[in-house]
Amino acid sequence: MRFAAIALWIAALCGPVAAEVTLIDGGQPLAALVLPPDPHEDEELAARELRHHLRLMSGVELPLVQGRAPDGLTPVRIGLELSPAAEKEIRARSDDRGAFLLEVTGGGVTLAGLTPGGTLFAAYELLEQLGCRWYMPGELGTVVPRRPTVAAALQRTVRFPSFAARNLQAVTRALPWYRRQRLGGDWFPGAHGIHLLPPADVETEPELFALVDGRRAGGQLCVSHPEVVRRATAAVLDYFESNPERPWIGLGPDDGRGFCEDERCRALDSGEWDPHAAGPSMTNRYVWLFNRILEGIEDRFPDKKIGFYAYDAYKLPPRRVKPDPRIVPAFAPITLCRLHGLDNPVCPDRSFYKSLMRRWGELVPEIFERGYYFNLADPGFPFSKVHALRQETPFAHGAGIRGWRVECMPAWSAHTPTLYVAARLMWDVDTDVDALLADFYASFFGPAAAPMGAYLDGIDRAYRDTDCHAGSSHCLPRVFDTAWRAQAARLLAEASDLAEGTHAERVRVYALAHERLEAFLAMLESRDAFDFAAAHGRLQQVRALTDTMLAYPLTEGAHLLWPRIAHSYLDRFWSSAVEQAHERTVERGELVAPLPEVWDFLIDPTGVGESLGWFREGEIGGNWQPLHTSTASWSEQGLHYYKGAAWYRTEVEVPAAWAGRPIHIFFGSVDEQARVWVNGRLLGDSPRRSFKPFELEATAALRPGRANTVAVRILNEELNEIGTGGITAPVMLWSPLP
Repeated sequence: MRFAAIALWIAALCGPVAAEVTLIDGGQPLAALVLPPDPHEDEELAARELRHHLRLMSGVELPLVQGRAPDGLTPVRIGLELSPAAEKEIRARSDDRGAFLLEVTGGGVTLAGLTPGGTLFAAYELLEQLGCRWYMPGELGTVVPRRPTVAAALQRTVRFPSFAARNLQAVTRALPWYRRQRLGGDWFPGAHGIHLLPPADVETEPELFALVDGRRAGGQLCVSHPEVVRRATAAVLDYFESNPERPWIGLGPDDGRGFCEDERCRALDSGEWDPHAAGPSMTNRYVWLFNRILEGIEDRFPDKKIGFYAYDAYKLPPRRVKPDPRIVPAFAPITLCRLHGLDNPVCPDRSFYKSLMRRWGELVPEIFERGYYFNLADPGFPFSKVHALRQETPFAHGAGIRGWRVECMPAWSAHTPTLYVAARLMWDVDTDVDALLADFYASFFGPAAAPMGAYLDGIDRAYRDTDCHAGSSHCLPRVFDTAWRAQAARLLAEASDLAEGTHAERVRVYALAHERLEAFLAMLESRDAFDFAAAHGRLQQVRALTDTMLAYPLTEGAHLLWPRIAHSYLDRFWSSAVEQAHERTVERGELVAPLPEVWDFLIDPTGVGESLGWFREGEIGGNWQPLHTSTASWSEQGLHYYKGAAWYRTEVEVPAAWAGRPIHIFFGSVDEQARVWVNGRLLGDSPRRSFKPFELEATAALRPGRANTVAVRILNEELNEIGTGGITAPVMLWSPLP
């Protein structure tokens, strides 16, 4: 009791022990930023970032000095050189280049990383603790609380990333946002293509190239050819001799198909069929080649590695060939549903993907993830993958994924908060996503947090719960149904009423994106109703909103829409059908008859349909099933990524009044080539290109005043990544004006 009484007397005399260190108080600096005598650029950046954000926070600029702080000011020591004892403590937890110590005591603040980059991350850790947030690039995406007093909590914190590599491809690494999210680490090398030294030419050395359909082509290589092995090894040796600092080289087939069919190459295969690639697995032959190359460079470069994409027809683990441990696969599951989470009960693809991760992890010591954090073939409409990230990232960590180089198409109006959540989970796999989102909604939207949180959560649930799996804009009418759109409009209106100032501008960004989505969906509805005048008007609205969003001053290197795809994807997949149908039926012709949206359908995997006369008019029997055309892709109707031939049949009545007039059959879009018959008469083939309109002269084959049979054989063989196939836009009969 006596000792307790003494302690109470001392506390009463001295006052309570402070739980924090004050850096700024009442407009006065109480601390100084201290750099080493010869600072690294990342240490200088850490000092600038601290000074800048603390000035925004309080209006006070801390002194910046080298060596030691001025008398009377608390030192904020930046860099390991000023606190060398920190290294041992950090290394006891991690040797990662991004690891750091943040220490706050009565004697000052220490920001020390194993590397200068780690020190920079320590500065961002301190700023985050003080309330700074960077949700999207630029001033609009930055949240800095205003306060006259700035104090840091007492602590001794060591932090390090859950993944050694944390990279979002296509998000410009020069953006301050990138470092502020502690992204970085190893950059997985690109892996499409295998160079030969000396180079080969298909005209002079055709034997080195793939045998496809009986002839040597200039796409893929004949990987089993000894000269290919020798020259590929020579090219890899040359690469490492020129780049000795690099740990790996990226190798792999060219993007696409056309694999070699000669006996030696086929003998290297496992014989396993890859149902998601609709063909034999190619993994064995390429792992065999990589093993040979690594053997060939072992004397000179025993520690160098080969990175390759486990992708398309070469994603399955090898069965007959044991991969060298220096082979590093990066999963690029382009044909395994990119919308859903690994445990989503509506999605068998992602469950299979979990098994792929595990199986590869049992074969090689190092694996990476090269997935997709956007909706492929989509021009930047609202999107969310938060529901998937919260499942996938922790599982990947447990499965041994070492790092990420994830493909993005950063349209910040569509991909915030997805990219923000992704970055936080890459750094700390145990991040509480619900708490992170709650903080985002409150900090970013202020008084509009509740309706905006409900709106963005609604986008996430819409993608989570959809029965679409391939993605792309083709699925958006199913993802965002009428009821969802009505609720979304109410929430955005409520948020607009509540928000002011910067908060209102942030709401406006999402309202613009939603308005663009609504215009696009209205365009599709009008197009599918054959109201091409209305569809054309909506298309112009989508384009105008696209221009408005592209011109929005977010910051250099970041945009509300990604400029590379905002207009180009709209034109590639959508605008041609609307514009050409409008030109034919409004400007210089008339609609004769719309063909139905649902046709009879039958796949033809063995290619027998034409010989069996499936194009004949009238009833021909067979197990034909109804299938949607322009409103749902093949993947949305159970066909997944089916590759091969398939047939459509329907009937259309041509009014007798059109007798004697020229009539054309117009297809707004097919994937990827169509052969068309009317009443058993062959009209011709479309060009072999996906998603572009075409038409054929049909006058002689049609019989006005009665029903006419239309049969279409579709050939869909190329990987186009969005799981469509077949007829993908409205079909109509039209006639030029007299």
